[in-house]
Amino acid sequence: MIIKSYLVQPFQVEGHSMDLTLTDGSQMLLLKQTKIDRFDIVVFPDPMGSGQSYVKRLIGLPGDSLYVKDDVLYINNQPIAEPYLEPLKSQTEGIFTQDFSLWDTIGEEVIPEGYYFVLGDNRPASGDSRQFGLVPIESIQGETSIVYFPFNQIKKLNHYQLDATGQVMVE
Repeated sequence: MIIKSYLVQPFQVEGHSMDLTLTDGSQMLLLKQTKIDRFDIVVFPDPMGSGQSYVKRLIGLPGDSLYVKDDVLYINNQPIAEPYLEPLKSQTEGIFTQDFSLWDTIGEEVIPEGYYFVLGDNRPASGDSRQFGLVPIESIQGETSIVYFPFNQIKKLNHYQLDATGQVMVE
């Protein structure tokens, strides 16, 4: 019980907002006492108060500016490749991520201290920070990178980070 309360807990994905990275019904381990980094997959309560938990990818950190233009994510005015989107993006015709800016979504140019900006990997089908705004850091319940069910999909998810040149690296 102590382990579940403080260290890890099972979590089940509901919905398709993280397809194909995570599928509806996937069960994973939520790591509660871990450092959260950009591009981690995080779990937090629905900001709209439904009582459900959301699972999304952390895209923006405090102090970041970000926007999408012509289907390309820009963080601090640098274009960012998003390799985790490619499996689903390659199956989609047309624009995968509609243009938006922080100003359009939250009325600010920079993410303020104490908040994150999150997006689902299935951008056309995801309710995320574009709709409900920023997620308070203290709302993050943990990050997840280990899928243990269904058994034919057991895997450790790739960990991504930006290098000094702004390129996304897989760890």
